[in-house]
Amino acid sequence: MPNPAKLALFFFIYSLPPTLITVRIIPYEYRYESMLILIIAVLFFALKKGFSLHELGIRQDNIKPALLLQLAIGLIVITFIIMIVNSGQIRNLAPPQSPWFYIMYLFLSGPVQEFIYRSVVFAKMDRHTYLLPWQKIALASLNFAWLHAIYLDWIILSVSLLMGIVWSGSYYYKPNYWAISLGHAIIGFTAIWLGLI
Repeated sequence: MPNPAKLALFFFIYSLPPTLITVRIIPYEYRYESMLILIIAVLFFALKKGFSLHELGIRQDNIKPALLLQLAIGLIVITFIIMIVNSGQIRNLAPPQSPWFYIMYLFLSGPVQEFIYRSVVFAKMDRHTYLLPWQKIALASLNFAWLHAIYLDWIILSVSLLMGIVWSGSYYYKPNYWAISLGHAIIGFTAIWLGLI
């Protein structure tokens, strides 16, 4: 049986870069470089552990139900985002103006976050057979939300935690990297474009 201390160390290492950026031991300006180091470390970890493509959710056997699930989630969440933004109850944020930001988010940031924070995390936790489903979802959600603590913004942190629960829950039940990446990219794009986060 896998050792719980190793799982705790795994999550500690994940939380280290965002924590160091949040408390500004690593300057905020170096957030991308710091996260790149984490991404490279996670890729090496995944290779070392020998996770199969199936374990990482890179699969075709459940693509249709996983895409349908993400489509349903996307429609609900985007409708909610539009209602929140139109209500005027949140602060007015200025969305990024550069079209390159949106291209980068759709094709790089969203998919990379899903691989690092969902695919590899669930592959690791699935080998810890003593974890219950809700524990896996909670750990993955908190881990994903903590990535966003670097912004020092309670709305971004709250939305990230809520979406972490939604995406981690949906990934647990329909583990498909392609579907979750598409869902993340579209919802994140919409939230940023409309100024919610």
